[in-house]
Amino acid sequence: MDLLKDNLKKLYLRFLIPSLGSAMVMSIYTLTDAIVIGKGVGSDALAALSITTPLLCILMAMGILFGVGGSVQMSVHRGTGDFCKANRFFTLSFFTLAIIAGILWIVYGFGISALLRVMGANDTLYPYALAYMRYINIFLPVAVFSNYIAIFVRADQDPNRAMFGVMLGGVVNIVLDIVFVFPFQMGIGGAALASAIGMVIQVLVGTTHFFSSKNQLKFIRPKHVLSSVGQIIGNGIPSFFNEFANGFIVLLFNIQILRYCGEAALSVYSVISNCVILFNSLFTGVGQSIQPIIATNYGAGKWGRIRKVRNMAFFTIAILGAVFSLSGILFPEGVCSVFVNLKNEMRAIAKSGLRMYFVAFLPMGINLLTSYYLQSVLCVKRSLCISLLRNVILSSVAILTFPLVFGGDSLWLVMPVVELLVLVLTLIFLLQSD
Repeated sequence: MDLLKDNLKKLYLRFLIPSLGSAMVMSIYTLTDAIVIGKGVGSDALAALSITTPLLCILMAMGILFGVGGSVQMSVHRGTGDFCKANRFFTLSFFTLAIIAGILWIVYGFGISALLRVMGANDTLYPYALAYMRYINIFLPVAVFSNYIAIFVRADQDPNRAMFGVMLGGVVNIVLDIVFVFPFQMGIGGAALASAIGMVIQVLVGTTHFFSSKNQLKFIRPKHVLSSVGQIIGNGIPSFFNEFANGFIVLLFNIQILRYCGEAALSVYSVISNCVILFNSLFTGVGQSIQPIIATNYGAGKWGRIRKVRNMAFFTIAILGAVFSLSGILFPEGVCSVFVNLKNEMRAIAKSGLRMYFVAFLPMGINLLTSYYLQSVLCVKRSLCISLLRNVILSSVAILTFPLVFGGDSLWLVMPVVELLVLVLTLIFLLQSD
């Protein structure tokens, strides 16, 4: 596989299909968790799962921060022909992430009760949330490295292995989810254990790449450690915020929805937040699939190839975004019924809430893909600007102010408004990048 010379359409599909397959399977077993918990344990347990989302997103976001940040630098230097420098970035990203995973293991292990209270767990939801996080904490380093390993294996031109690891882990997770929650009656903790075992399998399969003939990743002594870590973080920070925001936004929504709309609305939002994870994961799959191709060609200065791959990715994103938005707008009760048994008080909330919120997914996909594209061509400031505006700044302000000005129901419109505003800036950045 030659990223600088091979047919672009074939290259794009060779990376896109495994990447989307991996994203789909990861999303499916995230959704399976939600469905099994909602149907097998109850709506309170599903709401508690939403409480744990910010803590889980921190773990996943760390793997993405150093996975994307390190792999983009690695691919750019491979494009220039400097494989030694490329491997220095791999080595440094790996060991820096290992140190951070150790710190998070200690913090989560000793502080999980306080963290769950900060996340908004009340007396009803706290026991469920704690039962879920106990198993996640045991396997915390695996959760941190699950995304990292997949990203580097994909960047090292072995996307099928990355996909196989995710698929095998996902199938095991789905089977164990059902077994642990229903016949074994392990409750929400059983769903967490199933997820953890699935991630262990994913990581084990991914690490077999290092013993294969395709492997070009080598651990070598790094140089200029501080400046190199700064470059890795600088490149990966937009993707970190794209993932971390899933948890951060969920936390703010949980607090505001409980305050202004009540627990029934929170159960509906837990459905939406799981759909966000699914759709965001697929958008990310498209973004990560083009990064090795674009970053390597950027290192070689081949802008014509870069633009062609970028355009193919945007076409894919537009189709996905339109399908996702229409699913909630046309079938809001059907989407909710997949996760929970709808009570009468939830039906009206589901109809209005999903129809308003799901408008966000078409512009969301374009914004997210643009952020990944700009990272690949080392326009980190513009990528970070998009990520911060949509994931932290505008969303936070809107979540906190909309219910004060327009009432609690306006919370469902926050993300459509934010994504459409950011889309204007995104289009400007894209025009400037040409």
